[in-house]
Amino acid sequence: MMKKPVIFFLLTTLLISSCAAEKYTSSPFSSSSYSAQTHGPSLEDRLGGTMKQNINAAEITNLIATFPRFSTDAVDKEVLLLKEQLQNYLYAYEAYNLEGKKRALKEIEKRYRKIQQLRKFLSPDDDEVINRYLVRIKTNISTLESPALLQP
Repeated sequence: MMKKPVIFFLLTTLLISSCAAEKYTSSPFSSSSYSAQTHGPSLEDRLGGTMKQNINAAEITNLIATFPRFSTDAVDKEVLLLKEQLQNYLYAYEAYNLEGKKRALKEIEKRYRKIQQLRKFLSPDDDEVINRYLVRIKTNISTLESPALLQP
């Protein structure tokens, strides 16, 4: 009578373990050395770069989403165009589209300069806010474009 629950338990355990996640293995070898030798590039390589690059791209995306509106329509118009070009840059960066990145960077530079000229029409508080955003954008793009990050 006791054999039926034991057999049922063993069959259930076998079914669950066979349907478990891909990482499950009963092999004594470590799965990391096995996967590195037989499955090609590491997870970091497959994600398209280093974690630092992903953080910088994510921060640019966050800046695009949180950029405030300003009291001057001309500044708001240029900020809108800057945000559009930043988005284009991120798309080109993700797709490894060098020409698209180059065009977007040229436009970002143009918008950046125009905003710098228009800052004199802003209140001191708005000027400080926009300066903070522009510095963070410039820093993140510089970090993404840095050749040192392209090295493994």
